[in-house]
Amino acid sequence: MAAEENDSGKRFARLLREHRERARLRQEDVAEKSGVSLSTIQRWEAGSARNPKPAEVQAVCRVLGLSTVIAGVALGYLAPADVEYLPPPPRPQDPTIEEAIAILEDPDMPDATKQAALHYLRYLHSTRPDPATRDRAAS
Repeated sequence: MAAEENDSGKRFARLLREHRERARLRQEDVAEKSGVSLSTIQRWEAGSARNPKPAEVQAVCRVLGLSTVIAGVALGYLAPADVEYLPPPPRPQDPTIEEAIAILEDPDMPDATKQAALHYLRYLHSTRPDPATRDRAAS
């Protein structure tokens, strides 16, 4: 049993570290954004995730854009066969897109500012060259 716990701790640690690095976050950032203590994040990434609190795992997964189902498999709570019929997880977003979403979701940003930002993005999108025209011009 101890070997299984050690393996699941290592799998969970590797999963967290990979997602955190992909999101370009420090452990301190994850702790701040999730509300989970830095020492807990450090312990989990070191492979010591004995009976983590579900609410803490969920909070960290939200920050990292990590599926809680995948985390549950890594922790050994779910077998891969238990989740084989689930749809694939959404693909990770480009960090720039994630940043834009975070800015637009900022509750301190006035609605008028958000609308102006969206209007500008729509303008930029509408002025880009048509891909069919661009491909012919490049030939």
